[in-house]
Amino acid sequence: MEGKSWTTWCGGPLWNIYPIYDWRTEDLWTWHARNPEASYNHLYDRMRLAGLTIHQMRICQPYGDDQKKGLWLYQIIEPETWGRVVARVTGANQGALYARERGSITGSHGIARPDGHSWQSFAGMLLASMPERTAEHYRDKIAVFIKWWTDRGYPNGIPDEAPADEEAARKTPSWRRVCKALLRNDYWCKGLSFTQTKSESFERYRKIMRKRRREWGIFA
Repeated sequence: MEGKSWTTWCGGPLWNIYPIYDWRTEDLWTWHARNPEASYNHLYDRMRLAGLTIHQMRICQPYGDDQKKGLWLYQIIEPETWGRVVARVTGANQGALYARERGSITGSHGIARPDGHSWQSFAGMLLASMPERTAEHYRDKIAVFIKWWTDRGYPNGIPDEAPADEEAARKTPSWRRVCKALLRNDYWCKGLSFTQTKSESFERYRKIMRKRRREWGIFA
């Protein structure tokens, strides 16, 4: 409404109003403390008992770059659910053990390459260790990444590494960025500025990429 914050006009007489748009986390829990009759998800109580602060509490699906950091909580809060997760999802226990760690094991923050390897050769070694279908998926993504930067100031190929702050801001390409995406199992290569490919067009995309890679001479 005109002069009213946190409102959006949707056309005609219809407006959306967001009364708690600017509430902080502290405001939400203060409101609940003052209104004890109001319902809330009591999973937050278990998270509090597990030692989390109100800013660390989050209820959502467990798998994703951010969500996997909370896998360890399942063992404490819902051990029966955790038992089913471990039995069903490959790598879930490894994620619980290492998701909060930094380094090459998860591709988070500082990573290291093996002795005698450049970042480019390390990327090749990581691709060679994968199932061929998975490796081909990553090669397609990396080929587009290289081609995009080749046309934008890197005609001789992307550098092996660049200043860490520029890599983190995605201002410059490097093979170290590629290795980080591979180590993180970043399947859609969001760390290389990609978005998820729509499933219905994925096979058509793969055929197009095979042709383009031959034309570009990248992973041909």
